Amino acid sequence: MNPVRLLLALSGWAALAATALPSASVPRTALVAAFLLVCPGLAAVRPGRAAAPRHGSDRTALLEQAVLAVVLSLALSALVALGLFLAGVFTAVRALVVLACLTSALALLPRPPLPRRTGGRP
Repeated sequence: MNPVRLLLALSGWAALAATALPSASVPRTALVAAFLLVCPGLAAVRPGRAAAPRHGSDRTALLEQAVLAVVLSLALSALVALGLFLAGVFTAVRALVVLACLTSALALLPRPPLPRRTGGRP
């Protein structure tokens, strides 16, 4: 198993464990904010990275992936919060549990096989 995938899968649980720290402490805020801004989106983007066609430089591709990861993280966080609010059961800890489960599941999924290229033109 790739250590990056394992760290990504454990990141949500580390953020959840950080909620045991005192409220508004710097480590708690930094860990939870970093998780919410990056990890769910990075786990969602990861399976499609290998299949994405390369265009431009590697720096451009990396920047595209980073922006997409942040946007997807914010969208997933908003969708989870909205769902919990509509169900009437929202708490920050419950939202972190749902996002940690989602991130772990997406990070541990096997990468889909690359499409085979044929000799002919598409």
